[in-house]
Amino acid sequence: MFKIKLSILFLISISLIGCLTSRVSERQFNISSVANDSYFLYENTLVQYLDSMGMYNNTNYDYLIKINPSRSEGVFITNIDKNSDRKRISLDINYTIAKRYNKTSLMCDVFSQNYKRSSSYIIASGEFNTSNTAADDEIFENLVDIITNDFIDDLGYFKDKECRYKYVRER
Repeated sequence: MFKIKLSILFLISISLIGCLTSRVSERQFNISSVANDSYFLYENTLVQYLDSMGMYNNTNYDYLIKINPSRSEGVFITNIDKNSDRKRISLDINYTIAKRYNKTSLMCDVFSQNYKRSSSYIIASGEFNTSNTAADDEIFENLVDIITNDFIDDLGYFKDKECRYKYVRER
């Protein structure tokens, strides 16, 4: 009786482990920034996520992810007394995935998605201006991380498509 129970538990555990383990994608990605931006945060964050998932390869890749970021800032007043100014930081990143044709430099776009997030904070006045720049940097890093997480989530549902138009050389 003990052997039967043990074998049943063993079969259940094997089936659960088979259902729970995720299959590492065989697709390999490389990253290039489209915009000449002074921040390397976009690329580095995405490289870290892809590398931890075993999907990053900068030499032998199947897909190229192009990053085109834009950042905007604005100040607005939120209350009737007009004594507390708030600063809003908006980040808009367009990710385009291009498929590589037979390990050549010919590429075609197979996926494009735009992600936009914003956040705001109350501006410190006078001698606390250094806290404003620290808040700017921290909010910017958080927005990049959130948008990268959203893109990685969508990348899990990304379906491989064949190109239906002519290929363009990678630039």
